[in-house]
Amino acid sequence: MNKFCLLSIALLSAATAGAAEDFNGSRPMDCKPLQGHDCLPTESACKPLKPEPGGAMEQRGMHIDVNNMTVKTPYRNDTLPIQSFSFNTKSLVLQGTSLELVWSATIHRTTGRLTIAIVDREGSYIIFGQCALSDAKPATKPQSN
Repeated sequence: MNKFCLLSIALLSAATAGAAEDFNGSRPMDCKPLQGHDCLPTESACKPLKPEPGGAMEQRGMHIDVNNMTVKTPYRNDTLPIQSFSFNTKSLVLQGTSLELVWSATIHRTTGRLTIAIVDREGSYIIFGQCALSDAKPATKPQSN
């Protein structure tokens, strides 16, 4: 009987831990920007970040797809390529570069809270948001680079 109780507790704990870390990159995520800042070294304060005009992402927010290695934000018309991802104790960590910028993001693995910094030679964007799992079909869990 004791073995059965211990096995039940172990299985329940494992299932809870697995379900608690939904934001692990195995499924695409749609993220709503809650606050964004456009920061320039020539300014004494950052300005509110505004979406690129006419972009489809202006209404939808951000889309992060680790399996396809892409991030789309309403603040840039170009897709940001994910070049590496990893996990720390609480977050999924994403990083990438393109011709003119570098970026880094963290997504809390249990709450979906997002922080992303996009930096180029002129300044930076800082975005805070909330992610939800996309309705897209789940893929296999990615392995860290």
